[in-house]
Amino acid sequence: MISVKRNDIFLYALSIMICAASYVILTGYIELSLFPHKTVMEYLFNFNFVFIEDVGYAQTNGLFIIARNCLGVKLFINLFLIMVFGFLHRYAEMKHKIAAVIKFYSIALVLAFVITVIRISASVPFCTWDRFHLIHNVISLTLYFASGLALFFVMERKTTGI
Repeated sequence: MISVKRNDIFLYALSIMICAASYVILTGYIELSLFPHKTVMEYLFNFNFVFIEDVGYAQTNGLFIIARNCLGVKLFINLFLIMVFGFLHRYAEMKHKIAAVIKFYSIALVLAFVITVIRISASVPFCTWDRFHLIHNVISLTLYFASGLALFFVMERKTTGI
C-alpha cells in the first residue's frame, strides 16, 4: 500500500513538472504555439495575420490580436490536472498509470486547442463592440468552466470500473 501511494505521489509530482515545462515551452515560443490558432482563424474567417514579436498574431486590418493569453495553456494545465488528480488513482498498475498520464496529457492538449479556437471564433462577431473584452471574458469563463465540468463527468463515467 505504501509503494502504491509513493508511486501516485511520484506521478503527481511528475505531472506538475510536466505542467511547468509545458507552460514555459508553450508561452516561450508563441509564434509556433499560436500558429495552429492563426491557421484555423484564417481558414474560418478568411483573415490575414502578421506576427508581432512578444505580442502574437495581429489581423492586418487591426480588428483583433491572437495573443499569448489566447493560447489556452492555463486551460490545458487545468484539464490535465483535473484528470491526473481526479482519476489517476483508479488505475492499478504503474504501467497503466504512466499510460494514463500520457493519455491525459494528449486529451488535455487537444481539448484546450479546440476550446480555445471555439472561444476565439465565438468572440469575433463582437470585436467592434464597446464591451468586447467583457463579452470575450464571459465567453471564455463559460467555456472553460463548462469544459472542466464536462471533462470531469465524462472521466467519471469512463473510469468507473477500471
